[in-house]
Amino acid sequence: MGKAAFKRFAVRDLALLLGTLVGWMAFARLSVGEGMVANATGVALGLAGGVCAWLAHEWGHVLAAWMAGSKLRAPRKLVSVYLFGFDIKTHSRAQFVTMALGGFAATAAVFAFVHLYLPQDWLATRVLHGLLLVEIAVTVALEVPGLLLGIFAYERLPSVDVLGE
Repeated sequence: MGKAAFKRFAVRDLALLLGTLVGWMAFARLSVGEGMVANATGVALGLAGGVCAWLAHEWGHVLAAWMAGSKLRAPRKLVSVYLFGFDIKTHSRAQFVTMALGGFAATAAVFAFVHLYLPQDWLATRVLHGLLLVEIAVTVALEVPGLLLGIFAYERLPSVDVLGE
């Protein structure tokens, strides 16, 4: 599958990002203070932001992989835990490492944006911040060991079809 197969995912994710941004600009201020409205708004917008942060991480992998000349597979279903499939057997160590680091770079950029530009006294920001910390912990636990194996023993990396197709 070529890059064209990813268009529907790009449209889906840009629509989600746009909806989250509009919701954030219109309602995030309501998450300041106490009460049901503040709590519901903060949790809903924080969760939406967390989903966008996870998607940014995945798109960071995809864009870095394309920059390295990798060929990726898109999922068949629009709703999928993973955004792409990367075949270890058909790519070099450098392509794998570049792809892996792209996700880390995107997560770091989102984390910096949240800390530098979003009001920290809003519940929506704090929920998003908490989800980012969970994402970072999961990334460290699941992706860093694979990255290290890819750097030091690429030939020992298992070929895993995360798309399950």
